[in-house]
Amino acid sequence: MGPLSYPDLATRWSFELERAGCELGSADPVASCEQALEAALWPRESIDAVARVVAELWHNALEHGVLGLDSALKERAGGFSDYYVLRERMLRENRGGRVRVQLARVERHGQPLLAIEVEDSGQGFAPLAPRAPLPGRRSGRGLSIVRDLCESLEFNARGNVARAASAWDGTRPAGSG
Repeated sequence: MGPLSYPDLATRWSFELERAGCELGSADPVASCEQALEAALWPRESIDAVARVVAELWHNALEHGVLGLDSALKERAGGFSDYYVLRERMLRENRGGRVRVQLARVERHGQPLLAIEVEDSGQGFAPLAPRAPLPGRRSGRGLSIVRDLCESLEFNARGNVARAASAWDGTRPAGSG
């Protein structure tokens, strides 16, 4: 896929990482993104929040997009452990699929933003309206965390591309959430 789909935005800096097939099990996209952000002079105190966003979106793309795992498995007794055993087995057997992350410094109305895009080769999903995670659940918290850390989060119609944006200096705009 080409550059981030933010119409009327001028790209000033970008970083892209893609892993496919057997590389998916050993990829550490978060460390690579952290290094790229440090090199781009992103404020150190804000890199951790961006790393959490990248980690959550990458793992969602890998686990639910490429591998097709269902988080509902985590809800039954022993399910959390079963989920990760199955995840590791599927990663070892995986011969196809890919996940790509792109970070870009863009400007919208003269304000710098960090745009984060994660795409997977999976079937996608029907994105639901934002909701708070249900108390006591062992799954379903990830996108709420991303929404809390970013100015915006959206998905393409197919549900295999997630796009998030955050203020370039690492702060959240007033009233965002």
